[in-house]
Amino acid sequence: MQFKVRRIFTDNIKNEIEKIGFSPSYLDFGADKHEFLNIKIYNLKPEAATIIKQTALSSNCDAAVHRGVLDHSIKCSNLILSGTKAQLETLCEKLKRQQFSMPKIADEISKQLEIFEADRYSAKGAVFCPKIMGILNITEDSFSDGGKFLYTKNAIEHAYKMIEDGADIIDIGAESTRPGAEAVPFDIETERLTPVIKELKQNSGCKNIKISIDTRNSDTARVMTELGADIINDVSGLTYDKNMIAAAKENGANIVIMHSRGTPDNMDTLCNYEDVTDGVYFELQTRAQNALDCGIQHDKIIIDPGFGFAKNNEQNFEIVKKIEEFKSLGFPILAGLSRKRFVKSAAAGALKDEAKSPCNELLDDLTAQLSFYFALKKIDILRVHNVTKTKQALNLAAHLI
Repeated sequence: MQFKVRRIFTDNIKNEIEKIGFSPSYLDFGADKHEFLNIKIYNLKPEAATIIKQTALSSNCDAAVHRGVLDHSIKCSNLILSGTKAQLETLCEKLKRQQFSMPKIADEISKQLEIFEADRYSAKGAVFCPKIMGILNITEDSFSDGGKFLYTKNAIEHAYKMIEDGADIIDIGAESTRPGAEAVPFDIETERLTPVIKELKQNSGCKNIKISIDTRNSDTARVMTELGADIINDVSGLTYDKNMIAAAKENGANIVIMHSRGTPDNMDTLCNYEDVTDGVYFELQTRAQNALDCGIQHDKIIIDPGFGFAKNNEQNFEIVKKIEEFKSLGFPILAGLSRKRFVKSAAAGALKDEAKSPCNELLDDLTAQLSFYFALKKIDILRVHNVTKTKQALNLAAHLI
């Protein structure tokens, strides 16, 4: 008899266990034993790294550390834990009985297990599909469509078109944040935004559509949420205007905390990271924790790694590859890479004349392909210019999730 053997990926392990006839009443328990997780712990002294590694091995987990931990030839080491959920839970219980800072580390590992579990079952029984956030720039100088929807009539028509094409959220901005863009005064910003917000909120056909305001200005955010806007999309990550958190709290709006550094004037000079994924991750974690400490509810926060903001092309693609790692922050993820420069860089010589319409058409095709990838990674919100192409990509991805 010839035996057949193949690898089973842990994303599909529960279905595979069920198909072989495993007891339904123990299905979740069985899946936990076969679903592996990797958790990274930073800046451990050799003594602490040794305790965790030894405890991990006694819990049937594995732990990778710097080779200098053994002879204390280094001051600190990162550590990567690998194991099933059940094994890591056993590890946590053992660490809680250890000295030094082991109980605190056990708590942090437990938080990651809780986030994993919540993410795993949040869409249980339902087909996952990202929300589409359609971009509406009511600006003169946005990088791809500046001036096209500056007039209220054109802006409203485009908003309705995106809704018809499948947008779940309309993200409306009246200030360009492209590199080098100048700030827009509050009165001009609100003058552009107000009639569009009022139109959409008064239309009963849009009752299931969420309205997002793309602004760094707390006064603008306050006025627009009073008019009914549901989300504040702050590309500065709450660093530009110290009153933004208070504005969000006043009307209970959701808030997108996007990673960026500096301002549009200087962000291209602030791309120095020892490790871009670590840098962006922990800066977002700090800003989100600050929002929580200031009274923003956990379920009101959305995080965005900020493609194109204080990141070069290589760094942007690195974050695309590691986008799933941001799930361990414990918040929904928004990805906004539509028509960005690093996407354009992947088109090589195909974009010789940016003034011609095929430029945006090709960029929208590439954006749709990345949206397909993000759908497979179960990213929550995709911010795009071309809703139609994105919807088509997501409809295809739905058959593979």
